[in-house]
Amino acid sequence: MLNERQLLSGQAVAAETLTSLRNWFPVALQGREIVWRHVQDRFSASFFTDTLQQQNPSQRYLCRTDFDWLKRLEPGLMPSAFIFHTSRCGSTLLTQLLSTLSCCIVMSEPPVINAFLHMHQAEPESSGGSANLRQLILALGQQRSLEETHFFIKLDSWHTQFLPIFRAAFPDTPCWFLYREPEAVLASHRRQRGPQMVPGMIASLAAETLEAGDLDGYCAKVLAGFFEAALANVEHLQLINYRQLPDILWQDLLPRQGLDCTLEQLERMRQRAGFHAKDKSICFSTDAPPISSHPMLQQRVAPLYEQLEQRRSRDQ
Repeated sequence: MLNERQLLSGQAVAAETLTSLRNWFPVALQGREIVWRHVQDRFSASFFTDTLQQQNPSQRYLCRTDFDWLKRLEPGLMPSAFIFHTSRCGSTLLTQLLSTLSCCIVMSEPPVINAFLHMHQAEPESSGGSANLRQLILALGQQRSLEETHFFIKLDSWHTQFLPIFRAAFPDTPCWFLYREPEAVLASHRRQRGPQMVPGMIASLAAETLEAGDLDGYCAKVLAGFFEAALANVEHLQLINYRQLPDILWQDLLPRQGLDCTLEQLERMRQRAGFHAKDKSICFSTDAPPISSHPMLQQRVAPLYEQLEQRRSRDQ
């Protein structure tokens, strides 16, 4: 992932010299300014920031505007679905499968949304609320061709708690929630911990203080928060268990979007599913189960997982 310094590196262009913001995408917020990067290529990498990192340094251009500039954009596609998740549950695989379809714009964890939610959490009155969130998301949904008809956004794993503001901005957009057995999520984070599972790394996470060095306990509490947020908003979510991937995409999710895949498209998705979601050069293999669990995982997280499973079974 890019840090902010890398995200904001590039040749500055004065916004006043631009005739339009076509192919300019919001990447960060600084005070009351939006920072934009010019991106000519499709966002097909595993994460939004990976596409930026892959840009030739000579083609990295930045400009800064105030929020009023959002109104100058040509209307982008309405989001087809928001992808919420618990981390390490197949959400990146899902976006990579969607990216194989040329009709789909796929934005995987664009950092500007996290920046906006952080600002909204700290200053709800001055953030502009759901109206500004709506405009930022539409700015991410710019069409590069008429072939692009659908627009999917994968959010960060800690964003489920903010689902009400997404519903206010886009009341009719489906919201998917991917989750997985708690033991499997813990096993993945033991192998390589994501920033959300390291105390102090993600400002919007307020897991209770734990004994020094109890990273598994912190992971369990954060995971419990993700499950609790999903259950609090479950009437707005389509629940998807990791075990249903990848078939649920073409058997259920895409048909609901009015997309019937050709045999060639299905084959491309199946081939992509055989490789690691974050590295196309590595064949996929499941995470080894944890040698030992954590008491909090069984006491607090497992019952929440079972509640989600019961709700998913009821809704099928």
